[in-house]
Amino acid sequence: MKNTIKLLAGRVMSLSATIHSDEIGPTLKLALRIFLILFAYYLLKPAREAFILTDGSAELRSYSVALQALVLFIVIPLYSTLYKRVAGEKLYNRITLFFVVTLLGFWLLGVNGMAISVPFFIWLGIFSVTQVAQFWALVTDLHHPKSGKRLFAIIGFGGSLGAVLGSSFASELFVYFGPYNLLLLAAVILLLSSIAVRVKATNSSAATQAAKAVDWHAMLGGLHLVIKLPYLRILAIFVVLLNCVNSIGEYILASMVVDHFAAITTSSERGILIGEFYSDFFFWVNLASLLLQFFIVSRIYRLIGVSGAILLLPLITTIGYTLIAFFPIFAVVRMIKIIENSTDYSITATSRHALFLPVCTDSKYLGKTTIDTFFWRLGDLIQAGIVFAGTTLFKLELGAFAMLNVLLSLLWLWVGIRIGRYYKHYTRQSALTGTIDMSKPVLSKKQSP
Repeated sequence: MKNTIKLLAGRVMSLSATIHSDEIGPTLKLALRIFLILFAYYLLKPAREAFILTDGSAELRSYSVALQALVLFIVIPLYSTLYKRVAGEKLYNRITLFFVVTLLGFWLLGVNGMAISVPFFIWLGIFSVTQVAQFWALVTDLHHPKSGKRLFAIIGFGGSLGAVLGSSFASELFVYFGPYNLLLLAAVILLLSSIAVRVKATNSSAATQAAKAVDWHAMLGGLHLVIKLPYLRILAIFVVLLNCVNSIGEYILASMVVDHFAAITTSSERGILIGEFYSDFFFWVNLASLLLQFFIVSRIYRLIGVSGAILLLPLITTIGYTLIAFFPIFAVVRMIKIIENSTDYSITATSRHALFLPVCTDSKYLGKTTIDTFFWRLGDLIQAGIVFAGTTLFKLELGAFAMLNVLLSLLWLWVGIRIGRYYKHYTRQSALTGTIDMSKPVLSKKQSP
């Protein structure tokens, strides 16, 4: 029975990318784990939106996102300290347990009538980047560049499927059971991702040994590593721009959602309708992401490589926000955001993880976690400043915010081109020598001797 399931799974996975027989079991386990993580996360997202937009506003939502960066500035050094002691699977399990316990705390506070909208919004934002970053740090540590390019599309498909089913279940459960019971269910599922799905991290001892041998400059931890290495610096800039553009787009959408439902319903019904809208919105985003992940990602890699794939999203946002600037219509914004987010969650997300395949172990854990958490939320912090200045000082219309996103997308595209040059250089260097030198910037073709 077990061999039959394994054979069937291998045949299904081969529709997405080439997979060898000895890779089926480990790949299936990793895909199942990210499935459970994102299933739990998408049960929580509609509750988060309903909490924050019912008790506050689109502006409060943007400012709450920004606070996540400030909290992560404290969390990153604590993570670096933990990484010195444990790595690999043990590190993942301890971080998962922390999130399960705190989620149960929010459930207890909520069912007893405490206001949790802003703290929960901040918590979920930190959870989403930290938990996923830990998963992909472990995955990149278990694969070399060639196998990673083949298998990441399959592993990422597990996450896309979890997101689709999670958002689909949330749409029904939100109405019948309310948001607080979704918190409890998500905690159970998250715990299962750690207890029921065991992954053997063969490189964890090497990671721990390497971490102890590094001078982390007091409490800077992974921040020092990102500042020190040119490749990690430019990846951090890429992530800041990515999330800044996306978050400004989310503000545009949230503003239109609030205005739309304020015009057609009473305040007592608004929270439920907003929750239903976002459940439906997340479902279509994740369905599109699922199809792109399974059928398109690995084929894009064969056509234009990882370095070409990371340029697709900034091209899409440049075109999309140009349309929004001239046609600021609710249906248009919804369509553009579905295209943007589905591309982000599939092609761009998988490509961002693949960019870490050729780098050293410390960069995969400390560097990647710092970039995917602190610098990701730094984009939100910059976005909050833009929203505050735009709404209070300059009184900008939504079309002006869209045009700003066009300019940021062009800058983002240029940064992506630079990253592609680094990635190609490190991949060639790793294939030839087995090691790479990340301490020096990669010269352009014109600058090369």
